[in-house]
Amino acid sequence: MDFDWSTYSTPEIPQTEVHESFEDPFCLRILPGGGALAEHSRFLCLGKSLAGKSIFSLYSSDGRKMRPISSRLMTDAESYFYERKVKESL
Repeated sequence: MDFDWSTYSTPEIPQTEVHESFEDPFCLRILPGGGALAEHSRFLCLGKSLAGKSIFSLYSSDGRKMRPISSRLMTDAESYFYERKVKESL
């Protein structure tokens, strides 16, 4: 998976950890159902880094490159959703 970091704006979370969260075998990539995010082809990724950090990322993609825009740690509700989906897939 190729990444373009030119639009990434979250220095608090290193690019390596964001990349790892996208490579998480259980990561959830979500296309919003409507609104501004869907209108501008923005997607969401919930995944974990190798260090175990739960990372929520906003990104765009042209099908060849992932362009992370912003990342943060998941909220409790997002972590719960992620963990529930992981358990469902096992």
